[in-house]
Amino acid sequence: MDEGWIKLHRAIRKNWIWEDPLKLKWWLDILLQANHQERKILIGNEIVLIERGSFHTSTVKLSERWSVDRKTVKKFLQLLQKDNMITLKTSKKGTTLKISNYKDYQAFSEPQKDKGVDNSMDKGMDKGMDNSVPTPSPDKSQISPNKVDTNKNEEELKNENNDKEGEEGEEITPPSPPPLSIPTKYHKLIFDQWSEITYRTWFMDSEIVDNGQELIIKVDSELRADAINRNFSKYLGILLGKNIRVEIKEKSI
Repeated sequence: MDEGWIKLHRAIRKNWIWEDPLKLKWWLDILLQANHQERKILIGNEIVLIERGSFHTSTVKLSERWSVDRKTVKKFLQLLQKDNMITLKTSKKGTTLKISNYKDYQAFSEPQKDKGVDNSMDKGMDKGMDNSVPTPSPDKSQISPNKVDTNKNEEELKNENNDKEGEEGEEITPPSPPPLSIPTKYHKLIFDQWSEITYRTWFMDSEIVDNGQELIIKVDSELRADAINRNFSKYLGILLGKNIRVEIKEKSI
């Protein structure tokens, strides 16, 4: 497919694939090769329907196309599949590659908020670049992919910390946010991957410890622990190549 165009959301810059120029090039080539509408092709003596967002290929073809060995291609495709960015159907006649949630962020119409269509690549983190940066969220990660939806949890956190409400008719001046704190290289990495609001809400007050085998994130509430586990742990694990464990800090008496 050498004609036409594809959509590319700016959130791809938050996905792990953005950090590797070569893998990013391969990913974009996959997006460009995918069928924009379903069609039938002849494979051997069999007519096969290739869905929209899919294309039929092989590790041999991709290795020649990308000028790398088949082992490198296979590892890359497995990485994409592990992060739910693609699904693979392999047979003796080749491999059918399908981009996850292709229809959501490659729709021809403009985003329709009333229909709940989310064109963010942040989904790619958790649902295969539903998206490319994805909010990741890390069914929100393309860094995709699966979108991290923290609006509801952030509102709950605000209510949890709001001990006093202003009386009716009283003018309330919102407090200034605390100074930004980035104590470790892992805090810095998290801050760079997501927005400042996301970092302040879920990670700034956490303790992050690397024991060599795993990264331990200690937070002060079950709400934060649950949000990190559901929306961020998977993507962080892939990004760092470590197991991520979230713990709740022991409260001092």
